[in-house]
Amino acid sequence: MKDHRQVLRDFEAISGPIEPYAEVLKRYADRLKEWDEFFAKAFYDTLFSYGPTASVFREGERPEREEALKVWYRKVVSGEYDDAFWDWQFRKVGLSHVVRGIPNEFMLSAMSLVQRVFFHKVLEAFPSDEAVRIYGAFKHVTDAIATLIAAGYMYSYLDAVSESTGMSLKLIERHAILVARREYGKD
Repeated sequence: MKDHRQVLRDFEAISGPIEPYAEVLKRYADRLKEWDEFFAKAFYDTLFSYGPTASVFREGERPEREEALKVWYRKVVSGEYDDAFWDWQFRKVGLSHVVRGIPNEFMLSAMSLVQRVFFHKVLEAFPSDEAVRIYGAFKHVTDAIATLIAAGYMYSYLDAVSESTGMSLKLIERHAILVARREYGKD
């Protein structure tokens, strides 16, 4: 089972290093952090307006969730990432989706929403060349986060199946390959 460090190494090997993008966000962090309220409202307005996503929240929970999202957003745009930040994305953020029964397709769709809202906001606030650079940095970092969340989610499910059935992770993987071949063909 991979940990967050290995998932992040894989992401950077395939998609490119995070550090140059972190530096861009650091340069603009003070201004970007000011948008936390805007993001929390846009995000939760969307989630609460769609029945399947609205159903994962308890009555009266929105203010608490908005505060949590603001904290997350400010950390992301700070450009300051240490090992604890990445582990938080992999374990805490990812596993909170498992606990609430939020499937990866909802999380990835919500990340797309965050990226799109950020893109429009940054285009309004900065000259286009700067906006593109800032958005590219935000997108790269949030793509890394989405990768970590999705991996943490999947590994949580694999561990649960392994624990409950006594099957090794290797055997589960082989069985998944057989099912995929049956459903989608050999390749």
